[in-house]
Amino acid sequence: AQRVTDQAATAFALTNAPPTAGPSPTPSPTPTPYGTATPLPGYDPDLVLATVGGQDITVAYYQARVRYERWLPLEGLKRLLDKEGPSRLLDLTLSENSRTLSLFYTLSDPDSIGVQSMDAILTDQIILREATNRDLELEQTVFDGRMAARIGTTLGEGGKRPDDWDETYQAFLERLELYTGMSEEQFLDTVRALVYYEQLRVIIGDQAELPETAVTSVTVQDAFFDSRADALDVIERLQAGEALVDIARDYGKSPSNGETQREIQRDTEGLDEELINAIFEATPGMVIGPFPSSAGWYVANILDRKLDIPAPGDLQAVKDEYFRQWILTKMDDPEYTTLLENENGLELYRDFIPLDPLPQDVSPMMRDEFVKLPE
Repeated sequence: AQRVTDQAATAFALTNAPPTAGPSPTPSPTPTPYGTATPLPGYDPDLVLATVGGQDITVAYYQARVRYERWLPLEGLKRLLDKEGPSRLLDLTLSENSRTLSLFYTLSDPDSIGVQSMDAILTDQIILREATNRDLELEQTVFDGRMAARIGTTLGEGGKRPDDWDETYQAFLERLELYTGMSEEQFLDTVRALVYYEQLRVIIGDQAELPETAVTSVTVQDAFFDSRADALDVIERLQAGEALVDIARDYGKSPSNGETQREIQRDTEGLDEELINAIFEATPGMVIGPFPSSAGWYVANILDRKLDIPAPGDLQAVKDEYFRQWILTKMDDPEYTTLLENENGLELYRDFIPLDPLPQDVSPMMRDEFVKLPE
């Protein structure tokens, strides 16, 4: 297997990074020089690193995707810097800039980005293949919204594209090609996958087995009677509207503690499993019995019950987890997804993780002298 050492990768990244400028009081208005996003020299860009759903993932595409995942958030930050300058936006001691600080820390961990990028590639391919199999129709307004967020514009009322859409899109594609080496069609596939992901999240998530509403306790008026005949008489009087506490008193069954009702739970003592099940299966307003037991013939008037109703957020979490597991099952299926290994038994793609673009490659205002880091 072909292999890139850390030293070689670092040297290549530094070669393609802009010259380090000396401190200056204001950012340079000129764009930062950047070579081009190409596979590391001396390595076959068509080398296959993985196969998912019959689709080969090559070195060229993998490196383009890693660079895309590095560049896209930096491109969004660049747009803000072009409008507002670096003095506030790059003061990373401010809590409002915690996301930017997190971004810079993430960019300093290329292995993590490399792994996340491969996961994103595999997920996209799984989603796109499933969307094709299901003949899903792309939701165009949602697609345009996702596109707008990436190319740096906003949709008008009713999802209408702005007048400068084509101009903005072409400028984005030029920078996409420069910084990532990704083709327009590859970029569009990433956006399509985002839209189909949300559609499939609903479709497949609805197949999840959801937790049912559970009865946690039941409020009853109940008593044990000496004979089945007595119990039947009690039930008849209850159904005629008399209170159980008054009826029970006629049979010398008044509760010693003076309570007229009680709360029954699954572990309430003195009631066998059959009685507990009958109580929990009944609904308020029902009279149940007579049931034979060691304590006598049981009669209960069901007053109320407490329910454990899953919150909408909990139900959605179950659906989302079901969808996530569906994707992971595809990833873990060796007949569907294959990650090639190097001579050390590690995933081959880890040998080809690019270290660029760097923040200063994307904007001259992201050079070190304009960034204020926390102590």
